[in-house]
Amino acid sequence: MNSELKVSLARGSDDPSGWVLVAVVFALYLLIGYGLEYRSKKRRGAARPAKAAVDGLFSEREGTDPGQRFTSRMVMLAGALAAGLAGFLTRNTPAAVQYPVMGVVALIGIFAWAYFDHRTEPRG
Repeated sequence: MNSELKVSLARGSDDPSGWVLVAVVFALYLLIGYGLEYRSKKRRGAARPAKAAVDGLFSEREGTDPGQRFTSRMVMLAGALAAGLAGFLTRNTPAAVQYPVMGVVALIGIFAWAYFDHRTEPRG
């Protein structure tokens, strides 16, 4: 076995629990994003706010500044990177420590993103 392969195995790159964490963080971002869309559609009086929220979840908002959309995506990306960094920095700790730390950092990133989108949402 060469040294490169040993390093890869020592880091646990084939560990499926890492992918579970990524999936959980992604699901949290989708859930919060859906909640924000649903609240927005309901507030605007949509006949079927749940369906409108699903349709609007991945669509670009009309009337918003492209710079604002870019900044929103960068806030979201920074939160996801912070959660990934927290997972990387706590990789040698027990799962009972690593998962809550990553969860808290991910939630902080999600709420920062949600707050930014709420504060910059066009009011009509």
